[in-house]
Amino acid sequence: MPQLTASDISKKVRAGEPDRLYYLYGQDTGALESFVKPLLARLCPKEARTMNLHRFDGKQLDIPSLADACEALPMFAQRVVITINDLNMDSLGKSDGDDLRRILGDLPDTTSVVIYSTGENLYKNKRSLTDKNKRFADFCAKHGACCEFAFKRASDLAKDISSAFEKEKCSISRSDAEYLAEFCLCDTASIRQEIQKLTSYAPGRQITRSDIDALCIRKVESDGFSLAINILRRRSDFVFKRIRELSDQNYEPIEIIGAIAFSLNDLYRARLAISSGRSLAACTEDMKYPKNREFAIKNAFNECQNIPAERIRGVISVFAEADIRLKTVSSGKQSDMLFLEETAARAMTLKA
Repeated sequence: MPQLTASDISKKVRAGEPDRLYYLYGQDTGALESFVKPLLARLCPKEARTMNLHRFDGKQLDIPSLADACEALPMFAQRVVITINDLNMDSLGKSDGDDLRRILGDLPDTTSVVIYSTGENLYKNKRSLTDKNKRFADFCAKHGACCEFAFKRASDLAKDISSAFEKEKCSISRSDAEYLAEFCLCDTASIRQEIQKLTSYAPGRQITRSDIDALCIRKVESDGFSLAINILRRRSDFVFKRIRELSDQNYEPIEIIGAIAFSLNDLYRARLAISSGRSLAACTEDMKYPKNREFAIKNAFNECQNIPAERIRGVISVFAEADIRLKTVSSGKQSDMLFLEETAARAMTLKA
């Protein structure tokens, strides 16, 4: 069976056709958690849970107890439901892995096993599962339902964000809803927290971009682009102020340098694409940008057109040297932060 969407799974459950095995994973753990709760409510109603719901920790999986639970008959209910959270096949021995597949491949019709991950990183890079987890996902897709909860585009999340504000008697423009999604790196859990904060701060009125900037907690990853573009444009007041703010938020200098370098690479790719006559869509496809980072290359396209490629390349070199230095010789946070400020100053004074 191919990968299903969350909507496909919900439709089957509502139609009274639940699967015996569910494998739910993905980097957007907020969306995953929001899906698992109602799924379990439909598979095993609250009044049936005492005897028929069994929870297992995937990090310390007891295979014999799992086998017993899977073979149990439902008590005054239609199904036995078993959850396994944070199962990482890379951490499971071969013998236990083989036993697990044997159990899951021959489940009774009255048993449903829901495997989901909220605290484990199952990926070898930003797009692909590790080899063992990929093989296990394929196994689960063959024997049941498999669904990946990947980050969505900011434009796709805007509608959900607007609806969430409307439920709280507030409103937000589409552009500011997209801005909030980008601000939170399209992470559903972060978006949900910020919506709660904003609706408490501004009950009954429209949420503005100023509200978002004033209240929402920036992540260093979302600051990388603004720092990079302002370094390229030699706006020292903004750069040093923001670096100090990030330091006060207890971010390490190496994290800040990494975020800046990451965005500089986006800007350089965009600048080369423009010089070569490549479109935004073509560049996004060529560089295989995930959905939740498509806004990054879009912003880069919009901002880099008047910046020479030579200047971007020179600034990248400065930050690459700084990255190597901090990874090999660290003098403590205060000294490293001073070194970061010196690096930014050196980048802003480059001739190119």
